[in-house]
Amino acid sequence: NAGSLQVQLNADATDVTVAWRNDVLDTHHGHVVLVDGKLYGSNWENNSKGNWCCVDWETGNTLYEEPWQGKGKGSIIAADGMLYCYDEKAGYIGLVKPTVDKFDIVSQFKVPKGSGPYWAHPVIDNGRLYVRHGEALMVYNLK
Repeated sequence: NAGSLQVQLNADATDVTVAWRNDVLDTHHGHVVLVDGKLYGSNWENNSKGNWCCVDWETGNTLYEEPWQGKGKGSIIAADGMLYCYDEKAGYIGLVKPTVDKFDIVSQFKVPKGSGPYWAHPVIDNGRLYVRHGEALMVYNLK
C-alpha cells in the first residue's frame, strides 16, 4: 500500500516538506472528500476489496477504517452535510453521515440499470445525484 500524505510548500514555493503520512487511506480510483477537517474515502486492500476510512486532515491520524458489509471500496462525493458512496463491487449507493468514529450508513440502495463495473464517479448538481453504470445514466432528486 502506498498510503497518503500531506505536503506543505515553503513560502516561495521552491520546496516541500511532508507534514504527515497515513498508510491506511490508500485510494484505488474513488478519490477522497474533505468535510469539516476530515478526509473520507475508501482504501485498497486488493482489486476486489477495500474499506471506508476517515482521516484527520491536520494530523493524518486514522479515525476509522471499516468495511461496508457485503460491499466494497468505491467512489465518494459530498453535499449538504452528507456523504454519497458508490460501491464498485455490487453497485450500491450509500447515504453516509460524516462522523469521526464509524462508517454510519443512513440508507442505501442498489443501482438498478446498466452493465459492467461500477466505476463511474457520481456527480451532484442542483439537488440531483447523477450515477452512471455502463451505458445507463440515472438521476435521483436529493431534495
